[in-house]
Amino acid sequence: MSCIICHMEITKDETKFECPNGHPVHQECLREWLIHSLNCPLCNEPYSADIIAKSKEYIERKEKEKRDFVDDQLKRERNEKIKKIADKFVFLKSIDTINDLIKKQGFDAALERLRALEGKELSDFKNQTIFFLLGKIYFLQGRYDMAIGHLFKLVKEKYDYPEAFLYLGKAYQKLGLDEKAKWAFDRVKKK
Repeated sequence: MSCIICHMEITKDETKFECPNGHPVHQECLREWLIHSLNCPLCNEPYSADIIAKSKEYIERKEKEKRDFVDDQLKRERNEKIKKIADKFVFLKSIDTINDLIKKQGFDAALERLRALEGKELSDFKNQTIFFLLGKIYFLQGRYDMAIGHLFKLVKEKYDYPEAFLYLGKAYQKLGLDEKAKWAFDRVKKK
């Protein structure tokens, strides 16, 4: 005789259970099955209360493990969201400080702070903001080639950044590249 769940033979030494219609199952197979359904997998008849009671402790333990796992996942997700919010808040406060330094013409200090924040990818808001501010500072310092390098890389990645196009146009203009300046200024107007 074989178990209707795992299809392996039920030996005389193993404990077996049966549904009201006599479909045999291993004790361990039944325990796992009862987590999902209290009915026989073959005929869908409910197992007796006596059979269910023998696996009650196991079922409750497995359900608790499942709840604990889900709770842990939710806690991790919540903590990750909190961390992202906190990181964004800290970043925005840093940007405020950097903007204050720019207003006071503390360009070297602003550049130093930006380089400490700088990442490699331009695909997120943080790095786009950093690249824009680097380009802006280089423009304000009269380092137009450096400004163009940062701003062009930014607008190539994020085409809808009007302020970057504005400073890019001004940098081209300062270098006497009027056609490129016009191209950049046209992009500002379209936004």
